[in-house]
Amino acid sequence: MKIFKKILYPVALTGISPIIVPYVAEMAKQFDAEVHLVHVLRRFDRFVDTYVEGAAKHDIKRLACDLEKEILVKAKRQLCDFRDQYLPDIKIGHAEVLTGTRHKKILNYAEANNIDLIIMGNGTKLQKALFGAVTEKVSRMATVPVMLINSGR
Repeated sequence: MKIFKKILYPVALTGISPIIVPYVAEMAKQFDAEVHLVHVLRRFDRFVDTYVEGAAKHDIKRLACDLEKEILVKAKRQLCDFRDQYLPDIKIGHAEVLTGTRHKKILNYAEANNIDLIIMGNGTKLQKALFGAVTEKVSRMATVPVMLINSGR
């Protein structure tokens, strides 16, 4: 059996996130592994080139940039709060908020940080419809084992 020393938990920061925690914590304890927490935000620059009649393009860019920065700061705070509340006794390797395409950022992080196991929730039907099946893409494309937890309600 493979020994998992680095576990990646991509945290959605939604009500589903705490449902996954007991599985992450148990695997971390069993293998004396460190847990890496990652939350991925979508980039706002894809909306910048949208044409809005009567609005100056630089205003749209500035607004999108300001909003993205504000959300990034709040997401970092939420991820730290999540870590402190739900994983206080678990060895945390890293907690980071990234921006970009969710499944790509998760896969890139796993590869760059020599992750041995990814643990994710599979989301609700509504989340899959709105955001796409991130878990499906990660589980299909990952080069390491992926543990999917049925988190749908």
